Amino acid sequence: DFCMQIDSHMDFSDNYDTELIFMHHRTQNDYAVLSTYVAAIDQNNQNIRVVPNLCMVTFTSTIRNWGTKECRNIVRPKLTNAMWGAGLSFHRCHAEINVPVDPYLD
Repeated sequence: DFCMQIDSHMDFSDNYDTELIFMHHRTQNDYAVLSTYVAAIDQNNQNIRVVPNLCMVTFTSTIRNWGTKECRNIVRPKLTNAMWGAGLSFHRCHAEINVPVDPYLD
């Protein structure tokens, strides 16, 4: 099973579901999390070799992601990034199954 979290204003490009599963399998890591800030729908499907990579970070009292840079001509999803974006998060459901949400959290 896979779990996906997206922003409420998201649109989906053609074959997004099968492409995300295929991309996750290419990581060869059952615990990989695919996450990014997603571009506007009119920018999707233009160049499948260019993908946004979360790497723009501000260090204050906390660490905050604020933007992406383009990765070009990657063969496998980039796994060296420790950033996570709520715009899109796609992964196997290990965390949700093993560590359920606190029912007392408001």
